[in-house]
Amino acid sequence: MHRSIAGKVIVITGGGRGLGRAMALGLVAEGAKVAITAAREGDELNETAADCRKLGGADCVLALQADVLKPEDCERVLRETRTKWGKVHVLVNNAGRGMTYVNENYGDVPALFWQVPTEVARLIVDTNVMGTFNMAKAAVPHLLDAGWGRIVNLSTSIATMQRKGWWPYGASKWAVEGSTVLMDQDLADTPVTVNALLPGGATYTKMLPGFKRDAAPASDGSVFAPEIMVPPIQYLVSDLSNGKRADRYVAKLWDASLPPEEAAAKSRFPCKRTRLY
Repeated sequence: MHRSIAGKVIVITGGGRGLGRAMALGLVAEGAKVAITAAREGDELNETAADCRKLGGADCVLALQADVLKPEDCERVLRETRTKWGKVHVLVNNAGRGMTYVNENYGDVPALFWQVPTEVARLIVDTNVMGTFNMAKAAVPHLLDAGWGRIVNLSTSIATMQRKGWWPYGASKWAVEGSTVLMDQDLADTPVTVNALLPGGATYTKMLPGFKRDAAPASDGSVFAPEIMVPPIQYLVSDLSNGKRADRYVAKLWDASLPPEEAAAKSRFPCKRTRLY
């Protein structure tokens, strides 16, 4: 993608599986150093770390058990990452919880919002929204100190945000996109930018009903492989994305046959709405 990725120090939450795993491997392959976190699933975290080392060598990855709901865990992740590599350049807020926590079969039997258990709704909203806030708050001082930084918040499609039976997940991702704009405005006079990235459709991860780890995505293209996220995240953590702020990048619209700047333009839409009513 671009030689400026090499040497970048990147924290990826939820990095043990799914989209986080794919992005970690894709960045290590370009010479980045990655710290990957998971609140649980220690075996998956360690497996991903081992696969990263096969691509990038023994010093390319740091695997940390941490919960984004705990500010002290978030601060520890940033502290340990900086202790290991001296700086932190990028935070990828990928950790999240989806509709399977409400109903394993949510695609066929949607749960109306008043049927969602309050404790489940709180878990999803807190993880997706407050987890993003907690990590960004912990990361910003380190990014500013590095003199260059990126925060990438994982979002979802507008259709998912508005789909019947998708509260609280859809609502939480509306909040993440709003947070992307607000965070970037607060950082407007700094070299740190904030953008959103989304697949643009269903991806084959544990958030999908009926997920089986060793199975493959749908052959008809209706479900994307997690690796769809790799080209846009490589662009966003490179110097090619300098000056790009408060945008949302749709991975399925990325055309790998185009030069990166053209592919980015094709997949980029503003998070910020210009009409104030």
